[in-house]
Amino acid sequence: MKTKKWIAYTLYGILITVVLLYLRFPSDSAGKYIISIVEGYNPNVVLLIDSVKPCLLPGIRLDNIKIGLRDKPDLILKMSALKLRPAIINLFSGRLTLLLNADAYEGHIKADIGFTNRFSCKGPVGIKAGFNDISLGKCSSIKAATGREVDGRLGGTMSYNGKWNRIISGTGKANIALLDGNVQLLGDIFGLDEVNFDKMEADVTLKNRTLKINSLKMAGRQLSGSFNGDISLKENIMQSRLAIKGNVEVPALDRNFSTTLTGTVSKPVPRFK
Repeated sequence: MKTKKWIAYTLYGILITVVLLYLRFPSDSAGKYIISIVEGYNPNVVLLIDSVKPCLLPGIRLDNIKIGLRDKPDLILKMSALKLRPAIINLFSGRLTLLLNADAYEGHIKADIGFTNRFSCKGPVGIKAGFNDISLGKCSSIKAATGREVDGRLGGTMSYNGKWNRIISGTGKANIALLDGNVQLLGDIFGLDEVNFDKMEADVTLKNRTLKINSLKMAGRQLSGSFNGDISLKENIMQSRLAIKGNVEVPALDRNFSTTLTGTVSKPVPRFK
């Protein structure tokens, strides 16, 4: 009987602790602490959070998050909600792994972020992520970064190993698909000022500061094609150099073309044969 009472008291104590933690959770202090950690890793990053509160399992929920860069105020990523919780089992080995679930641009992102160093959240990280139904048309930073309108529903998976402040020096891979896409062209190509397509699929890898496009396939009524090549990455991503080749089919012209794409991400130079 005494054992049952002690179990009941223990459960009651845990319940009261959880309730008090939820009611008295220091939202402002927690938000400032998270911002200080993120901006400590990269001083050029600006992080804004409307609110922070506890959620089950245990974890925290962040609402209305905005992530930007001090030197590029137009590049802002937004998430309506983000939940973070630690992987409890990994903590027993002294390694921190954060499980992330986020709602952004009408879609969903799920990721595992593991810190390599024991008993530390500094140093290299390993990331595995999946995302689906992300509306690129709702993401204003895409237009700000590329200088053109881009729309479609994005989904796929990615993995990355490296350091937060040296992203392009890490290694990784991604498989992505863009459905019902639309890309504005900065000049007239084949009489088109924009390209609409049903589906675009890409398989890419990151190594030695180079983003290798192993395969990129696009299918649509206006234009279809397949491409491969490299993007030599720079700290300023828009200045990264392009070396891409492929074949394009234009049904309206009943013709096939071989193509190369050189120049930079901000100023690509297409050539057709």
